[in-house]
Amino acid sequence: MKFDFTLDTQQQALVEENLLVIDKVISRYIHVNEGVCGLGWSDLYQEGAVALCKAAATYDGASAQFDTYATTVIRNHLYNCCKAVNTRQRNLPSVSLDLDFSDEDQPPPYPQPSVPDGIDELLGRMDAADLLADCKRRYSGVARLGVEALELKVKGLSGADIARMYHTTPNNVGACISRAAKKIQKDFPGSVEK
Repeated sequence: MKFDFTLDTQQQALVEENLLVIDKVISRYIHVNEGVCGLGWSDLYQEGAVALCKAAATYDGASAQFDTYATTVIRNHLYNCCKAVNTRQRNLPSVSLDLDFSDEDQPPPYPQPSVPDGIDELLGRMDAADLLADCKRRYSGVARLGVEALELKVKGLSGADIARMYHTTPNNVGACISRAAKKIQKDFPGSVEK
């Protein structure tokens, strides 16, 4: 969509002061779908920013508060963008992935190790143990309890066993583990698989 306008300094300030309106509109009115090109959060945010600039350029200052006016302009613009993306998606040709390949076209099978040695599993356990030991030193409170519970789970104990050890319920153990996992994921991105 093409817009031919230039913002003056007052309109630019209005846009800068109201950038959170874009987040609010996307969160409240739009279904973000990262799997569809054009419906991801960053795509929608960019379109919302264009619409916020349009709202600042066309705002008369008398009809409503700017954030109310901008919310309507951004929402309508994003609805139009989503409709255009959905129309493009519907018009894409579909390709069947159920193709028949001859034996010559097949890739060679992935070679499996002849003797399973367990080294990968051992290294994975060592990495997890080192990470949990480091987190145990850093954290306190519920997060530390969660790390301790994670260590016990790695050793093979069940949630019910851990709950008995701490004289609590399995749900509380699960909550502690969840809190610790979120904190570890925040502090060490990529270390916790989803």
